[in-house]
Amino acid sequence: MPKNIDDRPLLVKEWAKSIGIKKAVRSNKRFELQLQQIALPKEYRDSLAMKKSKSGTISLLSKTFQIGKHSFLPAIKSVKLTNNLLKKFETKNETLGLYARHLGLNQFPKKLSKDLAVKQRFYLNEKEILKKELVVPTTVFNPEDRFVFSDTSFPWSTCGRVDTAAGSGSGVMIGPRHFMTASHVVNWGPNNSAGWIKFTPLKFDTSEPFGSAFASVIYSWNQANGSDGLNRTEGAFDYVVCVLDRRLGELTGWMGSRAYDPAWQGGNYWGHIGYPGDLGSGNRPIFVGYQSFNDRNSASLNGRNSLEIRHKLDVIPGQSGGPHFGWWSGEPWPRVVGIQSGQTATFNTCGGGDPLPEIINYARNVNP
Repeated sequence: MPKNIDDRPLLVKEWAKSIGIKKAVRSNKRFELQLQQIALPKEYRDSLAMKKSKSGTISLLSKTFQIGKHSFLPAIKSVKLTNNLLKKFETKNETLGLYARHLGLNQFPKKLSKDLAVKQRFYLNEKEILKKELVVPTTVFNPEDRFVFSDTSFPWSTCGRVDTAAGSGSGVMIGPRHFMTASHVVNWGPNNSAGWIKFTPLKFDTSEPFGSAFASVIYSWNQANGSDGLNRTEGAFDYVVCVLDRRLGELTGWMGSRAYDPAWQGGNYWGHIGYPGDLGSGNRPIFVGYQSFNDRNSASLNGRNSLEIRHKLDVIPGQSGGPHFGWWSGEPWPRVVGIQSGQTATFNTCGGGDPLPEIINYARNVNP
C-alpha cells in the first residue's frame, strides 16, 4: 500500500492544468461491434436460421423438438482466491489503465441534453417527505449530487450495466476483457459456481454503443450473498473480477487501480458511476463526485487484509458494483480504489485495499 502522502490523487481544482481535454483520434482500424448476443442452450444449436425483415429486425430461428421445456446455459466457472494461489504471481498494489484515443477524453461527463431528460421517480425534498409522510428507499444525502449522462468519451466508456438472473448492478472495465463488480451482485450457485452475467458498457435506454459480452470466469475473495445484509468482512471484500468472452476493453479502454491509502481520507478525490433504480429505472448511467471518503474499517480473509470504506457519495440500489475512482498527475486514465458495496441511513460503503488490485492482477495474468 502506498505510504508516501505526496503520491496522492489529484484534487478537482488541479484537473484542468494536469489532465486537460483530449479530442478523439480517428482509428486506423475497424472495430468489431457486437450489437446483440444471444446465448443458446445446446438444445437449440443444431438447426439455426436467420430471418431478416424490411423493417430492420433480424430473427434467429431454431427447429427443435424441445418445446414447452426450460433450457438453461451452463454455470460459470468461479475461482476463489487464497494466499497460496496469489503466491504464484507477483503481487501488485496497482494496475495500469488504457486510454482509448479513438473516444477522446473528458475530466467530467457532459451533462445530459434536455431532450433526453426524464423525471426523477422519488421525492428528495426533506420537508415534502415529512409533510406527505413518505418513505424514500434511498441513501441520497441532500442535496442530490448525482446526474444522468450519455457521454461516451473515455473514461465514462469503461463503465456499464451488469445484468444477472438475480437482477442488475454496475461495473467497470479494468482490463482488455476484464470487468469488476460487487460480489453481492453475482448470482452465486452451488459448488463454487455462478449464474450468467452480462456486461453492457455505457448502456443508455436501448442504446448499447459498445455492444455487450458475457462472463466466462469469475475471480473472488468471497462469495457475498447480500440478501440479508453484509457484515464488515463481506463489505470489505465485496468485489470480483469477471473475465468476458470478448475483448471489450479494446473498444472502451479501461481504468487502472490502486490500493486505497488511509492518508487520502478527507480529500475530495473520488468520483463514482453507477446505474441506480430511481434515475432512468437502472437503464441510464449517473455520475456523482468528486467527494471524500470519511472513515474505514479493516477486515481479514484468506490471509489478506481489505478495507470497508465509508463515504457519503449518493448511492441507492443498482449502483452496487460501480467504481469509486480518482485521477493521478501525468496519467491519462483514472484508477479504481473501491467498488460500491452497501448503504445505511447515515453512510454508504465500498470495498477496497491491497486485495483489490491484487485480484485484478491475478485475473489478468491467468486470463490475459
